[in-house]
Amino acid sequence: MAKFRTKPINSITHLFIYALTFLLLWEWLRPIPVVTNTAEIHLFVWFAFFSTVLIYIRVPFWLTIPTLMMASIYGLHIIFYEGSFFSREGGWETVKLFSSEAWYNFGLIFSRDFAYLTDPFRTFLFFLLLALICYLLYYWIFQTRRIFFFLLSTIIYITVLDTFTPVDASTAIIRIVIIGFFMLTLLHMLKIQEEERALGKRGSSFISPAWMYTLILMILAATFVGVIAPKPDPQWSDPVPAMRTLVLGEGSGTGSGVRRVGYGENDERLGGGFVQDNNVVFSAEVEEASYWRGESKHEYTGKGWISDPSYVESESVFEDEVDYYMFEELAVLEERTVSIVMEEGVGFSHLFYPGQLKQLDRDSLTYLSGSEEGNNESIQFNTDTVNGRVQAEGEEDITLTSYDLVYDDPTFPIETLREGSEEDPTEIQELYLQLPDDLPDRVVELAEEIVEDEDNRYDKAVAVEQYFSRNGFEYQTTDVPVPDEDEDYVDQFLFETQVGYCDNYSTSMAVLLRALDIPTRWVKGFTAGEEIEETENDRTIYEVANGNAHSWVEVYFPEVGWVPFEPTQGFDNYADFEEEEIDIDVDSEQNNLEDPERPDTGMDEDLLGDLDEGMESETDTEVSGGSDENWIDFSQFLTLKSLLISLVTLVMVMVIYEKQNRLQNHYFIWHYRFMGNDQRYLTAYQRLLWILENEGLPRGEGETLREYAKRMDLALNSQAMSKLTKTYEKVYYGGYKPDGDWEERQKDWEEIVKSLNS
Repeated sequence: MAKFRTKPINSITHLFIYALTFLLLWEWLRPIPVVTNTAEIHLFVWFAFFSTVLIYIRVPFWLTIPTLMMASIYGLHIIFYEGSFFSREGGWETVKLFSSEAWYNFGLIFSRDFAYLTDPFRTFLFFLLLALICYLLYYWIFQTRRIFFFLLSTIIYITVLDTFTPVDASTAIIRIVIIGFFMLTLLHMLKIQEEERALGKRGSSFISPAWMYTLILMILAATFVGVIAPKPDPQWSDPVPAMRTLVLGEGSGTGSGVRRVGYGENDERLGGGFVQDNNVVFSAEVEEASYWRGESKHEYTGKGWISDPSYVESESVFEDEVDYYMFEELAVLEERTVSIVMEEGVGFSHLFYPGQLKQLDRDSLTYLSGSEEGNNESIQFNTDTVNGRVQAEGEEDITLTSYDLVYDDPTFPIETLREGSEEDPTEIQELYLQLPDDLPDRVVELAEEIVEDEDNRYDKAVAVEQYFSRNGFEYQTTDVPVPDEDEDYVDQFLFETQVGYCDNYSTSMAVLLRALDIPTRWVKGFTAGEEIEETENDRTIYEVANGNAHSWVEVYFPEVGWVPFEPTQGFDNYADFEEEEIDIDVDSEQNNLEDPERPDTGMDEDLLGDLDEGMESETDTEVSGGSDENWIDFSQFLTLKSLLISLVTLVMVMVIYEKQNRLQNHYFIWHYRFMGNDQRYLTAYQRLLWILENEGLPRGEGETLREYAKRMDLALNSQAMSKLTKTYEKVYYGGYKPDGDWEERQKDWEEIVKSLNS
């Protein structure tokens, strides 16, 4: 009996230490979405917490295993399968699907084909690993009283990720140190208490308040000093390229392997991943955000871009005329100014500018000639009349440090672009239609297929620009392959990998349009950067970092000039495209509606309020993991009454959660049945678009309303959506005032919503 008592019972101290251990485990999960393609990380956190609680309260083994199995299958259902898990068919269907999935993957394991394991089975194994880790942590704390190895492993794991990946662990390491101090100290105290109990010196477990206050004070003081104390800069700016060069012989700038993101000079061989670099290159004070142009390239080799420069001395760069013209008479230009300050240590000798560069202000120009400040009167600029690079020249190496520019900011009338001539000057054709002789035929065939329904240059360019977002291409900066010697860079991206970053997208768009005899050129520079502050004179200061290095496409339109397009996923085109104005006479509620091309934002304030409330409700439910939050309070219920109330509440929440879409749809049917009228026709139509998107039938990016209506009619086996859309377009575009249209179309509106509930 005495021997048995040498093992202490679980106390509040043990629970506190176990909770701290779970927080350490959470630190392992936090970086996973950054370094892998794993999503829904909150599900894994909730599963780990659920496993931790089951193990701590000592649920019998025969009950723990099936409970964790069902929890993992529930997680798989949320991630990979559709429908409700708690519906009559949902959960059982998921179990059947996963059973067949597991049987197939066990065969792969026995045949040692580990690379072909499916994603659901890999996820299940990850759930299993989390459960095992939770038990191992319990064993370390409650049996061996040792946790140092796990703490040390956590520190090594986080620091390695911070060094070699985009993960920023600056705050994580502080949390880990604080948690580690508490855990090690409390575990050491528990060991002392056990030894004293074994000797009969202590009758019960306790923590002295004075001891605890001292511990907290010392940990906070040590952490505070560590945070505010001055620290040396990193001794290695980036160890990855150096190590790869040492071990693999990479890093020569050929475009292969992993590089650091930034503006480079050599574009002959594109491809390969890169690591992020948030070091600031320059700051700019501007009136409007814009891309920063460095230069363009015009000859595609099949592996990258090259260009023969044609420099001329450019004294006029200080006199309101630069020897490089981007726009012609039909482009609408507005003169603007920008002030640029380069970051110390950044060594660029050419200008970065938005729009059409007109003038460099000599008085504002500062630069270094070698290591000395230069003389503005002696500096010479040469302009590459083909590629637009404006380069400073001097007796020694020139490094620009600050300068002010005057430039023209263009606006492009869309109707002018659509209706303009497609007869290009000979010099444009010679330079900007070039393609390699060995370009695969399927690239040309794809280009023709993309634009087969378009009849003008602008719509063809837009069709190619939007092709990538409509066909599952992914933006990715790591593990981006480099084409082999016999592979074409564009062909590989379009037909083999379909993953990449700006160079892949911009080069592919330029080549596809050239295959259609549309002149293009490849442009590189920086995106607008990060907005820092607004000045008193209504201007904005942006910081542009290496991570903003970017490439895009310019397409030539006769009598307009070079128009920028942005095909890269996740990036915005800052160019102004002007639609033909339409005068619509509708009431204030309808005027609040924006362009129907984006129905999710084109709603009045009441509608937006309803949507925000609904979306917040859905988000709160999703983050809390459904019933998990109620289950956490379950262990605190001390009476049968509170237990029954909690169970009833839980069932009601689950039912409401399961039926939330149906309940919302019934509410909107009732609302528009009694509150709908001709004046609210546009609002009702926008609400219908929102309901369809909420039911998993969203409108595709770039899809017109008519195309979307036809697709919905086909899916719902009716003609109601087309009828509603036809009236909507008459009201929105034609200024038609509804007169009894809502009464006529209300049944169509309700028919669609009711069909979603069936």
